[in-house]
Amino acid sequence: MPVIRPATAADLPAVGRALAAAFDGDPVWSHLASPKADWSTRAAAWFEAEARSQHRGHGEVLVDHQVRGAAIWAPPGHWRGTVSEGLALAIPSVRLFRGRLRRAIADLAAMERKHPKDPPHWYLAILGTDPEHQGSGVGSALIRAVTDRCDEQGLGAYLESSKEQNVPFYARHGFEVREEIAPGGGPPIWLMWRDPRG
Repeated sequence: MPVIRPATAADLPAVGRALAAAFDGDPVWSHLASPKADWSTRAAAWFEAEARSQHRGHGEVLVDHQVRGAAIWAPPGHWRGTVSEGLALAIPSVRLFRGRLRRAIADLAAMERKHPKDPPHWYLAILGTDPEHQGSGVGSALIRAVTDRCDEQGLGAYLESSKEQNVPFYARHGFEVREEIAPGGGPPIWLMWRDPRG
């Protein structure tokens, strides 16, 4: 089983690259990102900025020892983005989404409206493993690092899956689909909840 640890500031560029590789071709991200933007460069910068913002704020950025994958978790009560987080993502968002920025903001707002307010829960905002290392247990270890805590503390967990093929993977970790949405008429997103296990 891969060893999971908190990311350091020095890890964050590698986090950006791993997540950009993981989401390359993702239906939702492809719908939002400008086709004129260089995905590998612009997406890596966006994910690095998001990871850096969470690393400095309330979130937990977790990686395996080789940074083959990463997870960004928000603790209970801190899942909603802050003004400072929005400012940190402004330039990377303009560069990645370009003419689709308004669509990206609207879709994010639609997802936030569906986010459960109660009970208290951890939010798995982003999870990805570089495709070259998928199937090696990195993703599962990044999930269990927090869901084990959820079980100990009696807390739920929540995520949005942007790929139908990932729904069974999350189900193996105790997540169940609560709803399927398609913000702005785009690709479907599966909203998934996990109750703590006794």
